[in-house]
Formats: sequence, structure tokens, C-alpha cells
Amino acid sequence: MVNSLIKHLDADNLPSISSDEMAGALYDAADDATTGSGSNVDYLSFSGKTGLYSLGRDKEDIDPDQLYLVEPQTFVSGWVCWKDSSRVDSLEWSVYKAAEQAVAWEDLQDHGPYRAGTNEGWSQEIGFVAVGCDAQLSLVKFSSSSKSGRNSVGDLMKEIGRRSAAQEPNMPLITFGKTTFESQGNKNFKPVFEVEMWVQRASAAAYLKGDLTEKQLAAGDAPKKKKRKAASRKKK
Repeated sequence: MVNSLIKHLDADNLPSISSDEMAGALYDAADDATTGSGSNVDYLSFSGKTGLYSLGRDKEDIDPDQLYLVEPQTFVSGWVCWKDSSRVDSLEWSVYKAAEQAVAWEDLQDHGPYRAGTNEGWSQEIGFVAVGCDAQLSLVKFSSSSKSGRNSVGDLMKEIGRRSAAQEPNMPLITFGKTTFESQGNKNFKPVFEVEMWVQRASAAAYLKGDLTEKQLAAGDAPKKKKRKAASRKKK
């Protein structure tokens, strides 16, 4: 499934990041998060059984009204191994570098034996990094290994890829929600990423720099162009 999504999210279709176009704080911190070196990132997961998000060390539920700005270039895919209800191993890579970095299932380390009739063992996992539109500009990294969770992330990836190819605003401003569905007679939950607005990269940069307010960002406002000072002419 992940490989089929990557073609919709081609790095060549995304705007390049430069100091002039994007505030470096988000991308640098997001890059740390995806490589495992980020210390200021709260990890966010979702339970399909309880319908609750688990944020950070305190495993708090997330504010459903909090807006988050998703950086399209932080999507990752990989593997996670579950055993005795705990993560015992994981591997991940940028979706844009899957051709060089992806690890095949048959090459994964065996942490068995696994209990029969459970979801123990290796599962695919995909995720992304987002910045909270709050005073701290808090960073969260969401990932999911459930089928429904991967589908939700995949749907967001596809739409970002479509917008990138069409040169439309491709940075989603989202809230973390949820919905219910029935599977084999049981009620389950899946995460939903409600897109409040699709914003331009320049607008995201302006917001992170303090040149746009959250209200202006959510309204889709573009940053004001700075007037160039007329060069003074030298007297002959």
C-alpha cells in the first residue's frame, strides 16, 4: 500500500525549501523528528479500540480544536514490531527516499515467537510531522500501523500529491479528529484529519515568522509583499 501512495507524493512536484521561502524552524525540527534526534517533538498515536489519541510522555488526549500545520516533506513509511503490547523494534525512512532506504519484510529481524491470534510481529507504519498553531509552535509526530490509520494518512498524502502536481496550495492546516466504523461486528475508531484550509508555503513561512496570525493563516491570507526601498541616486 505504501509504495502505491509514493507515486502520488513525488518530491519533484513539491516546492523546494529555502531560507527565503520557509522558516527553517519547522523543517529543521521535523527533520530531527524523522531521523530520531528530535528532543522537542511529542509523539502522537491513536487507539482504534478506544478512539483516544495519546500525546507525549503523559499520553494525553489531543485537543480536537487545535490547528496543526502539516509539512508535506516529512511523510515517512517503515515498519514497527509489536510484542506483548509493546513496540520492540521499528524502522522508517522518508517516502521520497524509499527506493534507496526501504527495507523488505523478509529482511526484518525476527523477534518471535509471537502469540497466535494477535497482531504481534511486524506491521507497516506511516506518519508525518506537524506544527501546532499555538504560542509554543509545538511539534507532533503522528504515526499509525493500523490499516484504518494508514488509510487516513494515505488519503492525506494523495491529496497533497494531487495539489502539488497541480501547483495548488499543498500545506494542510488540520485538526486531529476521529470517526467510527464497524468491522466483524465490532465498533472501531479511526483517525480523521480534518483539513480546515490548504495554505501556500509562503503563508506558512509568514505565520512561523510571526508575520501572519493564526486567524489570517486559517483564512487563507497571503503574506504582504515587502516594498523595496528605492535606491538613492548618486549625484554626478
